[in-house]
Amino acid sequence: MNASSQTPGALPSVQHDPRPLQAAIASYATVHPAPAGPVPVNPDVPHRLQARGPEPLPPACFTCGASDGPLAPCPLGRRYPSGAQVLYCGTCMPHNPATAAATVITAAMDGDATTPQDIAQAEADAGLLFDPQRVQAAVDAAREQARAECAAELRERGEQLAVMADYKHRLDAVLRMLEGRPGTHMLAVAEVAAAAYDWPTPHDLIPMTLAWTRSATVPAEDAEDQRAVVDCVSAHGGRAHLVLTGDERHALASLLDSTVVRDINAPCPHSKACGMTDDEVDAADPHLFGWARLEVAGVDDGPRWYCTPACVFRALARAGERLEAADRQAEQGGAW
Repeated sequence: MNASSQTPGALPSVQHDPRPLQAAIASYATVHPAPAGPVPVNPDVPHRLQARGPEPLPPACFTCGASDGPLAPCPLGRRYPSGAQVLYCGTCMPHNPATAAATVITAAMDGDATTPQDIAQAEADAGLLFDPQRVQAAVDAAREQARAECAAELRERGEQLAVMADYKHRLDAVLRMLEGRPGTHMLAVAEVAAAAYDWPTPHDLIPMTLAWTRSATVPAEDAEDQRAVVDCVSAHGGRAHLVLTGDERHALASLLDSTVVRDINAPCPHSKACGMTDDEVDAADPHLFGWARLEVAGVDDGPRWYCTPACVFRALARAGERLEAADRQAEQGGAW
């Protein structure tokens, strides 16, 4: 695009062909010829019944302008402003049940119909009578058709969902096989095909094994996020992280080494009498030889007996937590 193309010159004049418009005007004038002289207005004609259009002279069909055939008044009672009835030919006559019934009855009476039964039969043959059984049959047929279409659509949706579920199952199998493998690992086509088309795969029966790299990220005590991250590696060299919250760290430590580290609130695994008071045990009982009697200052539950040093350590830890909670509550103005 250049400057000359952006600045057009004088636009050429558009030549319109007036002949189609003139032909349409002539056709309308032929169908609805204007009356020669002023059109009389009848004030008794309601506005809602006045026809929109000039009154043809001589009388003609309001729609097509035909005047050579039989004409009938408008079944809706429409009139021209002068009060003359609007006429229609047999082809352009608007549908009106009363007019149709009158036409059928007139034809029947002009024929061989001589009794009310003959006239009623003529109306029934013309489809003018209301038959509740026929209407109900039509409604039932439409309802059955709708049910059949809905059932077919549901079957189709079910088949589509089954296909999608199969593909999802294959994708999950392949992803399960890829789990823990580094991005540079090479797989045989047979392994991928076995994972995609066989169920269950060997990888679903054997759990993934992770090895600890002897590295872990432990948050500080005042850190907002208390999650610990344990660095691991899969059998194929892929990296993996074991993320543990504070409570999960203590629970895992208790499970890994119950003799060294245990949950401070866990019960003693050696004796049910561990942690009892002087009122609950007999100090002269030989079973208590080698046990420790612990009383923590500031804790008002009295001295208690513990079977191992680890139990004493956990009791001290529990007492420390209680004292720390009491200090926090005292700072906030509460009572312990």
